[in-house]
Amino acid sequence: MSNLEITPESPEPWEKIIRQHLAAGEHAKVAFERPSMTPAQMAESIGVSRATIMRRIIAGEIRTDRKGNRHRIPLNEVERFRHTYVREMAADLAVDF
Repeated sequence: MSNLEITPESPEPWEKIIRQHLAAGEHAKVAFERPSMTPAQMAESIGVSRATIMRRIIAGEIRTDRKGNRHRIPLNEVERFRHTYVREMAADLAVDF
């Protein structure tokens, strides 16, 4: 069994590779997923605590995909929140000046 990861940046030949495997009698299983982070990974990437991220998730400020009792944050949501958070920080700091 081999895995083939296809992303939007992947070059075109992936179709040829799939056809070769199918011609060899193998079966293909396709699963689509959105790239995502755990709350801990997001917290580390932004430079805040995991608890801060969890508070924002519970408050509805960060949208997540739930898998059981686990939260996964799509990368586009991480970037959206990062920009919002930076603006919040800038506004809070501007009061001091």
